[in-house]
Amino acid sequence: HQINYFSHFLLTSKVMPMMEGSDDARICMLGSVTGNDNTVGGGGVYPIADLKELDGLELGCKKPIAMMDGYNFNGAKAYKDTKLACMMTCNMLHERFHRSTGIAFSSVYPGCIAETPLFREKRPWFRKLFPVFMKYITGGFVGEEEAGQRLFQVLHDPRCRKSGVYWGWNGGPREGREDSLEKGGQITGAGGAGGGWDSIFENDQSGKVLNKDLMMKLWKYTTEVTGADWPEAFLPKSPCPTLKVIEAATSILGVIEERARMEASRQGEGAEIVANRDLPREERRKSLEQMLLALDKTPKDQKQLEDDLLRTSGRAPAAEKEHDVVEQLKPVLKQTSIEEVVAPEVDDPLLEEEKGPPTMIPGHEHLGDTAVVFQPQNVMTMARAGQPLSEVASQADVFIRYKCRKGECKTCAVNIDGKWVSACQTKIQPQAPGQHFAVRVRPVTEAQKRKKKAAFFSPQSLKDGFLNNARGMVGFAKEGFRADDDFEVRMARERRIQQMVAEKAKHGSQKLRGVRVDAPVDQEGESNKFIVPAMFGVFGFMLAMVQSMNA
Repeated sequence: HQINYFSHFLLTSKVMPMMEGSDDARICMLGSVTGNDNTVGGGGVYPIADLKELDGLELGCKKPIAMMDGYNFNGAKAYKDTKLACMMTCNMLHERFHRSTGIAFSSVYPGCIAETPLFREKRPWFRKLFPVFMKYITGGFVGEEEAGQRLFQVLHDPRCRKSGVYWGWNGGPREGREDSLEKGGQITGAGGAGGGWDSIFENDQSGKVLNKDLMMKLWKYTTEVTGADWPEAFLPKSPCPTLKVIEAATSILGVIEERARMEASRQGEGAEIVANRDLPREERRKSLEQMLLALDKTPKDQKQLEDDLLRTSGRAPAAEKEHDVVEQLKPVLKQTSIEEVVAPEVDDPLLEEEKGPPTMIPGHEHLGDTAVVFQPQNVMTMARAGQPLSEVASQADVFIRYKCRKGECKTCAVNIDGKWVSACQTKIQPQAPGQHFAVRVRPVTEAQKRKKKAAFFSPQSLKDGFLNNARGMVGFAKEGFRADDDFEVRMARERRIQQMVAEKAKHGSQKLRGVRVDAPVDQEGESNKFIVPAMFGVFGFMLAMVQSMNA
């Protein structure tokens, strides 16, 4: 919240007085489709941006109160909540100060920049497939350079002088361009977030963004937390008509997960104290802190916190050269030592021939300070001392069967130093320099891997989902591969589209939406038959990603 929202709020209060009276002054904040729940990306993928009653912000939003809604921490929801807060703040700035200062306040969604370090902690397969998914399936992908061009446009284009607007872009290789063709500028991007300079438009804002009552509370509490000093320039303005948002877009899974998160943060007498607004704020704040501290899983070791900070900034911590690192980390791990368990018989002999030096997974070199080797896969990854073994196995794409997740059933038994232990209850122990943490995993058949999926999907639904995904992805991929990478070729094609649109307009003929320049017009019906399978494919792919991220 401090980086994504509080800093924006405080900085705006500092620079705004210097911008008053300037010619064409503008202030723009980055919003997101994830904070705007009247879209599939914002309203159909858990967690949903929702500030609720702002209990956490009202009570100071200081550690351990990490969420503005006052419930326990969820990283993805924290990101979406800050984007929602930034968009609401832009609307409030517009209503309070636009008339008196002449400054144009707006927010912008430049598109999904899917190749940045934002997803650095996701699984390797997700980091590889997500940009492809955004490019060829949803069409929402933009590069960092193009996103910067779009922010520049909002701050310099004469058409963007309007205040109180949430800007977006239309168009792209698969979109109809009749109403948003270029007139000399470069058309870049792909799909629904594509389009160039002339494809900008005033995007719709959800009911949550336009909630005036919550907007006033957000402004009041954020001003108290940041100490921002605002001029007395509030000018009432009649509200714009609110939009009919897709309130039913939240999936059942999202509702269940959010309810569980809220219930976990409100247990015992403390829940009644926090809910009683007649009590002093200090008493309510202390009760909320006690409940959230019980759920806090933040490491207590200062060295580990400093290393985590370095990793978050994109740098790897300095390698430990002294042998006393084991002694330094013992207090952190004294409750996470490996305990021997009785494991069922296995068919994987421990004395099989070695396969040679383990292979380091590309890109994993800086994920931690302890080398972890998985056998018989013979792969190596890096992890932090004290990190759960189950988390490291997922990071290395090593499949381990789980059942009770309590260490009682022994389904997840792995062999470490000749002892069988439960992977779900084991954490990575520090190793001396040059040594690695060796884990031998029991072999798992393909049938056993598929068994877990059967609990969520029927065989028929898996078959149908695969076929629908295949049809949609193949169709979009074929069209993407046909696109020429050469700029001059693409621009010539765009100019040809513009000429055809002008000719159609003169003759009053049907629109060209969906028709390729180099294909006969009668192929339009052929391409339309893939639309429904593609939609089901996209939905199935998104649902699978959500379940994988929540696993």
